[in-house]
Amino acid sequence: MPKNIRVQKSSIDDAISTFGNLPSKAPSDYSLREAIGQILPAIKDLMNKGYNLDEISKLLAQKNIAISSTTLKQYIRDFDKSQPEPSKPSKQSKQSKVTPLPVATVGESQEIPPPKAAKKSTLKDKEVTVDKAVETDAPYKSPPKAGSEQFK
Repeated sequence: MPKNIRVQKSSIDDAISTFGNLPSKAPSDYSLREAIGQILPAIKDLMNKGYNLDEISKLLAQKNIAISSTTLKQYIRDFDKSQPEPSKPSKQSKQSKVTPLPVATVGESQEIPPPKAAKKSTLKDKEVTVDKAVETDAPYKSPPKAGSEQFK
């Protein structure tokens, strides 16, 4: 083994400069999962055109990409799960849309109006019952709690 090998600073700076300017080297081969990830937009286009996974796996085999339709389906599902879905609202936005119901306080009237009767109509000699939603201007008031002044 050689004794203390010394390298000049100019050689180090030159190596750093040269290495920084080299282009990225693309791999010569990919794993099957990586290959499907690269091809996925084209696969989805084929699916939108009406091709099924069996037909797509046969087309891939013609291009020397051997994959079963079952594995292809699983890879597509895995890639779809890893992508965030922008159309789904978050839990926080769902919670912010909830409005609390008013609560009756002691001394307020606890009367709740009776529901409106169902409207009946006939359709081709058959009787059909249509329930209408109860519409009232009065806010919902919860029943009094046991032990409140109303029960004493």
